[in-house]
Amino acid sequence: MNEPHRPPVVAIGASAGGLAAFQHLIENLPNDTGMAFVLLSHILRGSRSLLPEILAHHTRMPVIQVTGTNQELRADHVYILPPDKFMEIQGNSLLLIGRPDLPVNNAIDHFLFSLARDQARGSIGIILSGEGSDGAEGLKTLKEQGGTTIAQAPETAASKSMPNNAILIDHVDLILSPEEIALRLGSKAWREANIAKHPLKVLRLGQRAGPHQPA
Repeated sequence: MNEPHRPPVVAIGASAGGLAAFQHLIENLPNDTGMAFVLLSHILRGSRSLLPEILAHHTRMPVIQVTGTNQELRADHVYILPPDKFMEIQGNSLLLIGRPDLPVNNAIDHFLFSLARDQARGSIGIILSGEGSDGAEGLKTLKEQGGTTIAQAPETAASKSMPNNAILIDHVDLILSPEEIALRLGSKAWREANIAKHPLKVLRLGQRAGPHQPA
């Protein structure tokens, strides 16, 4: 179980079409889940991310673009990956590193691998709308180490590739819309049953749970 000063981490990755998915998820979340939310999005090199300003209008939680090399995580805060950086987690801190010069942006996988190594149990990985397969292998690793994994229902995603690839790798616990994901994360009973304890598989691949159906 996570210590009081180390909130459970929810890593949420998205790419194309991810802004709307981020908005729908964040605006339906309670402001007092006790979790720390880390948002990872593909941003063009040299671009400025508008996510902090946009999402700040959709939640009362503080929305912070990580800028330092050692950002302390706090419960009920939203942390956003800045452009041209990759992010890792160590204990209760987010660490920024330079973005590697690779043909494919795998910032989501990179963070999920780090999360799996550092504190998988009690953590949650979520893949939302996006092109490509970034995040699929990271979810698999997080699940194998005891984390909980969620993919956006492809029919609700503007770009279905990333959630589809995450689902096909067969290590996804839940397949839900962003609004349904928020309802799950906001449910104290669900958090206690599936996060505070050693997480177990909630749904078999292909099953769907509505927002009020117990796992």
